[in-house]
Amino acid sequence: MNRRRPLRAIAFVRRQARRPLLAVLALIGASCGLAAFLFHAALVAAEEAMRRALLASPAGAARVALAVGIPLLVGAALGALVPRFMPRGGGLALVRGAYAKDPRRLDGRAVATTFVATPLSLGSGAPLGPEGPTVVLTSSVAVGLGRLLGMGPRVERGLIPVGVAAGIAAIFNTPIAGVLFALEEIIGTASRGVLGGAIVAAVAAAVVQKQLGGGHHLLPAAPATWAEPWEFAGFTLLGLAAGLTAGWVPRLVNALHGRLRARWPKAGGRDGAARGALAGAWCGLLGLLAPEILGTGYHTIGAFLHGAGEAHTAGLAFFAKLAGFVLALAAPLFGGAFAPSLFLGAALGAALAHGALLLAPGLPVEPAAWALVGMGAFFAGFLRTPITAVVIVFELTGDYGLVTPLMLAVAIASLLARRYSPRTLVESQLAAEGLHDDDEAERDPLGRLM
Repeated sequence: MNRRRPLRAIAFVRRQARRPLLAVLALIGASCGLAAFLFHAALVAAEEAMRRALLASPAGAARVALAVGIPLLVGAALGALVPRFMPRGGGLALVRGAYAKDPRRLDGRAVATTFVATPLSLGSGAPLGPEGPTVVLTSSVAVGLGRLLGMGPRVERGLIPVGVAAGIAAIFNTPIAGVLFALEEIIGTASRGVLGGAIVAAVAAAVVQKQLGGGHHLLPAAPATWAEPWEFAGFTLLGLAAGLTAGWVPRLVNALHGRLRARWPKAGGRDGAARGALAGAWCGLLGLLAPEILGTGYHTIGAFLHGAGEAHTAGLAFFAKLAGFVLALAAPLFGGAFAPSLFLGAALGAALAHGALLLAPGLPVEPAAWALVGMGAFFAGFLRTPITAVVIVFELTGDYGLVTPLMLAVAIASLLARRYSPRTLVESQLAAEGLHDDDEAERDPLGRLM
């Protein structure tokens, strides 16, 4: 019996060596990239259709009715129907739950619901983003292909972060940030096998994006840098403001969600419809006040990154987006938190920079630089992925001139946000399912002190 064990081991190694694993991972990454590209095209078309409908409507009461009525009806419909097809919800919580418990949560229903619900939600003006639904879609594609190829449940689970990395790489053209996000948000600890697969898939997805989408930077920024050490005082204040705001958002969302659930207890699905209608109408009203907050808001972020705006316009955009973002997550409407986090950070940085110039016109403050640093700081404070926050800003914008102040602001925002809200919104959703990261904290002695 003992003599057979070495022979079995050799046979096992030979079987593994014959499997074209890298080619399979590249195929999966390319498939995820294609799915993400088509998905993003559907989102852009939906947002453009909404914009054309508003522009075609006559000004006055008809436009107000359209701007409020469409998101109200869409929110009510999605609130009633989505829980029936995706009982555990969507976004990162679903993906992390599947990675922690069962990859079969990412099934055909998740793909179909995400592909239909997200364009309707964002197209109607929900102030959310495409990233959470995108990683649901791409990780579902990765798991489905693994199942089709007969790779087994354990390998299917390992394909979830592979799909996440490919999805982020494809939709943002940020392959490095895609891998880092999969590592920080999904894997939690460095697994060489899964991390290597994520890198291969992210590269394949980025190649697909470059061929189909041109490979341009999603948010090109004006060149910016810093010159004097005292400028770090301003970037420190920006990191504090971003961390304080981002830290309170999960607490506000959870509190408001509880109040809405108490206001409309479960009644045959009508509770979801009521919450969705309220959130949709509220976002439509905010959109009349500040139209730039509706949908992903990439154009407005790009304008802030080029120094556009004034203190009052950027401040209005920040508070209106924040109000819509909180209620959209509390209802919840369908969408992700990446794009809103980037928008809120850029608007906050622009508002503070323009405000500083109003108070002291002689200050060498660059609003574009503050928008870029604020974008990374709020992203890190809300999602608690500081390494991804630094890298994704550089990959999105192509601007590396502010690496040092960006790293400072990201570190401050991450630490301060965790003080006010120890759990992220996704972690709170997972805790409600009985999934905790306490064991991870035990392996991180510094994490217990911060």
